[in-house]
Amino acid sequence: MFSISFSSDAPITGAFSHLLADIPGGVTLSSEVLGGAYLKAGTPIGKDTAGRYAVCKTAQLSAQATSAATSLQVRKGHHFLPGDYIASDSSNGKKIKSIDKSNPAYDLLVLQEAISVELSKNTPLFASKGEDKIPKVTPSALVSATLIVPQRSNLFCAATLIGVVREELIPPIPESFKEHLRGIFFI
Repeated sequence: MFSISFSSDAPITGAFSHLLADIPGGVTLSSEVLGGAYLKAGTPIGKDTAGRYAVCKTAQLSAQATSAATSLQVRKGHHFLPGDYIASDSSNGKKIKSIDKSNPAYDLLVLQEAISVELSKNTPLFASKGEDKIPKVTPSALVSATLIVPQRSNLFCAATLIGVVREELIPPIPESFKEHLRGIFFI
């Protein structure tokens, strides 16, 4: 009699548990507007105003921010640059004046004006169009694998439309983004 048995399964180490549908041929992203060295698996992407795919920049607060705060302490690994607007699901966008990356544990985003709303630690932040809560890029897919970001060049990547992703292994995803990512199941 023929039988197959497994004594142990290898743990899933990637961000995705299941990849069910992707964009055939992948997408091309411009690296000129990215401020990080790596594009992590699970990063949200969507079409920009010109119809090209772009990264939906996100970050996560690493410390609480008061309503009078003019700087935000965020975890490393974001793609924000000076001049970007940063918002949360509960706060309108504020323009980033400068970014201090000198601390090895976090980056400090210095804003042109106070955030105006108290934000708790681990709050997901995103790039907005301006002084509003409208995302600069509306997400429609997630990057399928972690990639090195080339300097002033194009980045080719696979994009997942339908799949199951482990939320603790991907960049922060605001609740407002999850509404647009209907084919992605977060576990």
